[in-house]
Amino acid sequence: MFNSVRETKFKHLFEILDRNHDGILTRNDFEQVIDQITTIREWKMGTSEYEELNFFWMGFYDRLRVWADRNGDGKITEAEWLWYLEQMLDRFEAPYIQRAFINISLKTMDFSQDNRVSLDEFQKFHQIYKIDTEEAYEAFLELDLNKDGYLTKDELTTLMNEFFYSENPQSPGNWFWGNPGMMEL
Repeated sequence: MFNSVRETKFKHLFEILDRNHDGILTRNDFEQVIDQITTIREWKMGTSEYEELNFFWMGFYDRLRVWADRNGDGKITEAEWLWYLEQMLDRFEAPYIQRAFINISLKTMDFSQDNRVSLDEFQKFHQIYKIDTEEAYEAFLELDLNKDGYLTKDELTTLMNEFFYSENPQSPGNWFWGNPGMMEL
């Protein structure tokens, strides 16, 4: 069972991925994420960027459908989502989930392709997930560990690890998907 900090973060991510806010994750939610990213990044179907993005998100959905959809109804509820993450992160210690999120996030955010993410790029990335510019700005300030104005792959690795595993409400990685509501804890 997750502690309240991790549960809050994972519920927050569930809400972000649940594009129509109906309380369930479906294939359509993941297709919408792909559509949003490819529109903002101007990646066309058939390009390597599009195919990699599609492979990641649809593969992630397929794993959820197989492993998280415990009642087989084709919909992943918040409870099923939390159960899946608990199994994959804590029981199986699946670092590939974390690495995949880091790699696809960096590729998606790095508009300039210089292997680092600026505030502007970070804000554009968060538009995809309907996180407003001010919240993305606040998140970036928390996430920029060395305060150089960029997020690097090394920083993203640290931050993503904190997002998935830290039980500390003050961990900067908690902010990866915007304000996770840690202030209430």
